[in-house]
Amino acid sequence: MAKDSEVVIKMKEVVDYSRLMGTFMPTLRDVVERKFTADAAKKDGIAVTGEELQRGADAFRKTNGLTSAKATNEWMSRHGISLDFLEEFLETSILVSKFKDQLEKNTDTAKYLNNPKVSKLVRDLVYQDWLADNLK
Repeated sequence: MAKDSEVVIKMKEVVDYSRLMGTFMPTLRDVVERKFTADAAKKDGIAVTGEELQRGADAFRKTNGLTSAKATNEWMSRHGISLDFLEEFLETSILVSKFKDQLEKNTDTAKYLNNPKVSKLVRDLVYQDWLADNLK
């Protein structure tokens, strides 16, 4: 964003633009699915520990190249993200991951592994791994 600009951008413009570009509904769906899943996880008694939240924050910082508290604060400021929002995002991500683990553990995965679409995905992943190993 230009610092000395008089340009005003309204939230409605951002939403309308994302609708026109086709990114609004996928983003909205992602947010709804995350919230729905986190709620289901909490209802199932899944919780996030302080240690898990710290590991999630460390992984987030590493992924984004944030090597210090100062760099993290500057990044959050640049992106307009509060510490509370970041913690909520991380907690939701961890809840979703733990809920997926629980679903997988409590589900007969054979019916999925025998699915032709899954077989094709596995086949393609094996091929991509082979390519990566052999084209070094």
